[in-house]
Amino acid sequence: MRFIGTFEQTLDPKGRLALPARFRRLLTPEDHDTMVLTLGRERCMLLYPLTEWVQLMERLDAMPRNEAKRDAVRAISADTLELDVDTNGRMTIPRSFLEGSGIERDVTIVGSLRYVEVWSRTAFTRARETRRDQSKDILDQLF
Repeated sequence: MRFIGTFEQTLDPKGRLALPARFRRLLTPEDHDTMVLTLGRERCMLLYPLTEWVQLMERLDAMPRNEAKRDAVRAISADTLELDVDTNGRMTIPRSFLEGSGIERDVTIVGSLRYVEVWSRTAFTRARETRRDQSKDILDQLF
């Protein structure tokens, strides 16, 4: 699965977000009904297809047991939930997640290869130049 591209949307009054059709087409049959929502390390939300999330959690589970791992599991569990996806590809985003990522209504949805980032449109636009500057070395290696 390779999510790429950027889409702008507006949440509906019920706080529903529609996964772009281009992204929905990439989902396996197992992933069509459920996505996993978590808060990102930056001020955004991350949407994972369920099968991708399971693989990520298996990697976490395989790590050595220690206090840092327990804290990481708690941090992830506290800010993660499974969302039902309706037949139109919409998910209802809980208010606490919207507040935690600074989203009010207008969002930018960004493909990030194995998952999707959901940003406040204002925050995403404001940080565009910073992202380019910070990724310069990696981009120079690729292109």
